[in-house]
Amino acid sequence: MDTIMAGLAWGEPNPMAWELLWKYSDMFISCPDYVAADGMRLLGNPLGDDARVVSGESAAVTAGMLRAIMEDEQLSGIKKALGLDHTSQVFLINTEGDTDPQGYRRVVWDGAYSRYAQAAQFFART
Repeated sequence: MDTIMAGLAWGEPNPMAWELLWKYSDMFISCPDYVAADGMRLLGNPLGDDARVVSGESAAVTAGMLRAIMEDEQLSGIKKALGLDHTSQVFLINTEGDTDPQGYRRVVWDGAYSRYAQAAQFFART
C-alpha cells in the first residue's frame, strides 16, 4: 500500500479485532496521506496552552480526520451522523511517536503531504 501511514498499511485486518470493531464502531473512514500529515502538524503546533504532541502518521491521522470532519463542508454528512458539533468532546488515542525523525521533519517543518501539494500533483497528472 502506497501511504505514509505504514502502521496502518497491513492490507488485511486481524479477524478477531475486526469482529469487535465491526460490532462496536459507528463508522470506518479511509483517507489520503494529507489528512495524516495535517494531524501531525496540528498536534505538533497546538493553540493556547494545549500540550504539544509529537506524533507519527498512523496515530495523527485521527486528529487530522477529526479536523477535516469539523471543517470540510463536503464531510458534513459524517459530522451529522456522528453528532459532532463545537461542544463535542472526542477521545483520540495516539500510539505512535516520532518513529522517523527525518520524515516527521519533512511533514511538520517542510509541509510535505499538504492537501494543497497533493491537489497540485493530482491536477498536474490530469
